[in-house]
Amino acid sequence: MMPLITLLSLLVLGAQAGHGVEWTYSEGMLDEAHWPLEYPKCGGRRQSPIDLQMKKVQYNPSLRALNLTGYGLWHGEFPMTNNGHTVQISLPSTMSMTTSDGTQYLAKQMHFHWGGASSEISGSEHTVDGMRYVIEIHVVHYNSKYNSYEEAQKEPDGLAVLAALVEVKDYTENAYYSKFISHLEDIRYAGQSTVLRGLDIEDMLPGDLRYYYSYLGSLTTPPCTENVHWFVVADTVKLSKTQVEKLENSLLNHQNKTIQNDYRRTQPLNHRVVEANFMSRPHQDASTHLDGLEHKAHNESDEPLQPPVHYEVVKSEHREPEHRPRGHWVPQGVKQWLKSDDQQARSWDRDSALSDRILLEAIGPGERPPSLPAPHY
Repeated sequence: MMPLITLLSLLVLGAQAGHGVEWTYSEGMLDEAHWPLEYPKCGGRRQSPIDLQMKKVQYNPSLRALNLTGYGLWHGEFPMTNNGHTVQISLPSTMSMTTSDGTQYLAKQMHFHWGGASSEISGSEHTVDGMRYVIEIHVVHYNSKYNSYEEAQKEPDGLAVLAALVEVKDYTENAYYSKFISHLEDIRYAGQSTVLRGLDIEDMLPGDLRYYYSYLGSLTTPPCTENVHWFVVADTVKLSKTQVEKLENSLLNHQNKTIQNDYRRTQPLNHRVVEANFMSRPHQDASTHLDGLEHKAHNESDEPLQPPVHYEVVKSEHREPEHRPRGHWVPQGVKQWLKSDDQQARSWDRDSALSDRILLEAIGPGERPPSLPAPHY
């Protein structure tokens, strides 16, 4: 039998939630753990975000590149608002996304999730093999067969989100984000709005949009409706540390506290299938060590997709054996990865405490890995 104190606490919480208590991520009576009390769908079995586990992702060669229309430079107005949870940019309905099955979705808005509560906390919602990125971008769409977003959000096939992950290293400032970031000071307080003019949304997304993960999930904020087709782009957006810190520290919520860590924790997969239109590959973080490497991007959706370029990571033989990764990251096309312990190799690559120089050799799909010399010190 439920203890009396617990029962009373739940009754009080339910009463307060019913009288307009605002949901939060980590504070107050309606924090993330208690969303289902006010928004029952938040406790469902098809929730988002999730951890994208590469060993469980299923390769689906029939998934074509997404066809994005109207995402380029548009000289009209883009209203931008601090809604107390994030910054949201309203998008024109002339922007649309058509998926490989022919479904067309119209753009509604884009917003961001970030960390920032400490220098060690990143804020993406989706993770890849447990790794969280610094920021996640969501471009929210609704199915064009419905008359409005409000109608579509109630339907089982109503919504789609194009998501992109952001990483930061020693990058120079991303000029495509300058206008957006410079106007954050205009919406410092919750409820404030401003207008951006002349945005190129495509330039604010990853350079290579051909490859993505796909699964069925939910909105990541209340009401958490389970009617969202997710498309998480495999490539990443690169921002400078200064730009990330500006986003993490510019906006205040309804309690006049800095909006930070506005991301939901990953949710159970519950036997859902996650697909991708590329073969399993090492974490993209390895590619950021190659200066000047550019994707040979193309948008011809009628051409067969090829797996993206991968990298072979070679550890110095001078290191003690217990520190030497046994995995090798090489392009395989339709072959399986040649690996013995790719997770160890991946962890090693992220460990900045290891001072050994690594050798990254870009290898094109279908080519034999060349013989690689030992690194020099």
